[in-house]
Amino acid sequence: MPFINNITIELSKSDYVPVIKDSAISYGGNQMWFSKDNWYSKDSILHNYGCGTIATADMFLYLALHNHRFRNPETEIALAGTNKIEYKNYDAYVRSINDRYTNTKRVIAVLGPKLANAINTYCDVHSYNFRAYWKLKLSYYDMYDMIEEMLRRDIPVILSIGPNTPNLWGKKGIPFYERCEIDYVETDSQKMDGMKPYYYKAVKQNVNGHYIMVTGIIKDDVTGQIMLRISSWGKQYYINYEEYRDYIENASGTFTSSLVYVKPTSVL
Repeated sequence: MPFINNITIELSKSDYVPVIKDSAISYGGNQMWFSKDNWYSKDSILHNYGCGTIATADMFLYLALHNHRFRNPETEIALAGTNKIEYKNYDAYVRSINDRYTNTKRVIAVLGPKLANAINTYCDVHSYNFRAYWKLKLSYYDMYDMIEEMLRRDIPVILSIGPNTPNLWGKKGIPFYERCEIDYVETDSQKMDGMKPYYYKAVKQNVNGHYIMVTGIIKDDVTGQIMLRISSWGKQYYINYEEYRDYIENASGTFTSSLVYVKPTSVL
């Protein structure tokens, strides 16, 4: 039962990309908002395979929310001259990003190299000094270093939990966790330090074939556990970095379970 004795590296905006829908505020977008009723429609494709498009669209929005020079006519579809993101505007914005850049396909969705290319095309169109790369064969430490570097630059990280390999339809995956605080009687020193005990509760099992957005790293000095705070399906979850890397080694692979590395081409 760890206390707050952690090293935390995270995005500067704690609410990430808050979308207001039905009086609730999400933690990023959700592909499930698109209807799956008409199998032949773009909405059905986005519902089933749109996680990469959501992650890409949210990355552009996160940057626009924090720096006006990253606002443009496309992000204004969602922001509408404000810092609030209403669902109806977000819906139109994601459709625009999909049509212009990611072009989500049935079954294959958006492959990692295509995501990087979509980000580069977007940056070229708007003259932003970023370059994106789909990284192959990343080691445990190289991947961690890239995630940390991007978060320190205040750039969300698109991370892939790839399919099983070579059995692409296999069911193995990793759990998603929620962080739950434990009710207890605080001592005066704990109140002063803001320390509260917590645990991670698995709420989803065997997630694979899915893009998520990493918004923070929590490294506990006592347990040595590394948790990644993520956005997925409009909610905040956590994944265990060790479990993710074990999944890559034993059931997936570094070609499909990887990340989009984004870095500036010059000093910002």
